Amino acid sequence: MTLGRISSRLAVVAAVAALSISGVQAADDALPTEVPAGVKIVLADDANNAASLLRLSGEADKLAAEVSFANFSSGPLRLEAIRAGAAQVGAVGDVPPILAHFSNANVVIVGAVVTSGEGSLITTSPNSGVETIADLKGKKVGVNVGTAQQAILLRNLKAAGLTIEDIQPINLGLAEFADALRAGQIDAAVLKQPDRARYLASVEGQGNAKALPNSPGTSTNLKYLYASKEALADPAQAAAIRDLVAHWYRAHIWKNTNKDIWISEYLVKDQRLNEEDAALVWDSEGDNTTAAGLKELIATQQETIDLLQAAGQFQGKALNAEEEFDLRFADLGAEALSGN
Repeated sequence: MTLGRISSRLAVVAAVAALSISGVQAADDALPTEVPAGVKIVLADDANNAASLLRLSGEADKLAAEVSFANFSSGPLRLEAIRAGAAQVGAVGDVPPILAHFSNANVVIVGAVVTSGEGSLITTSPNSGVETIADLKGKKVGVNVGTAQQAILLRNLKAAGLTIEDIQPINLGLAEFADALRAGQIDAAVLKQPDRARYLASVEGQGNAKALPNSPGTSTNLKYLYASKEALADPAQAAAIRDLVAHWYRAHIWKNTNKDIWISEYLVKDQRLNEEDAALVWDSEGDNTTAAGLKELIATQQETIDLLQAAGQFQGKALNAEEEFDLRFADLGAEALSGN
């Protein structure tokens, strides 16, 4: 599917968003498994990640439906693609499903994996004077509202006995963090790899910029697939989505033991990183991604909801994390990896 066609379908988002879809399915409801011929699914992807994962692992060749991929640069754009009917599944972090829940977007989580690396870290400006998380008190900190980076910051503040009111939050786009740190406009921000390494290299010798280790449990390291309730209400598409999620799980396990292929074929050839930056990205995710049971993640997701709402996000509506999951998919990771 071309981006032009997708963009045209996004124009109907308001009409699609008005659809009223039934609530989350319980774990004991039957999830269709038969995928009829001709079923098509579009996955709203991020930088070719899911598409490359399935292709390089060989799992793409085993998919029962015709699955295509469309790249969107942010979680909100992936959500709008699903709301418009231009995609049925989206690849996101742990915060976008909360935004979707709050805005009645009619999507639910159907797959989850947990990476093992350090992930994104709070990184300081050269002359911030910040040595520990506790030193952020009173400092200017870059915040991108409604993102996983915001949640990582809030969890680290909480672990240090601080709240959002103890810092000076500066709202910026994620792409603006590094430049703002270099210019001293902010004292700290959460940076992912390879942005973090590039930034630290660019200010070497100018002060004492550093990356602060995350406090235990402050980075969930979650990657989700969520899907349209409208698609899941159709037995043929629900079965196709189940099949896609199962192969997505298997592809992640393949990646754990295929570092060289992933770096050379995806990070270097597809994403055009140099070898050094590609290795940093690999290390930030780690080599032990695991499938996660959805029921076990409800408490973690609720904690993130509560943390964000306490910081002033998603106000005026009580959000129950269980409503963000389709529990018919709860044990699919374990089933997929056992060969079922």
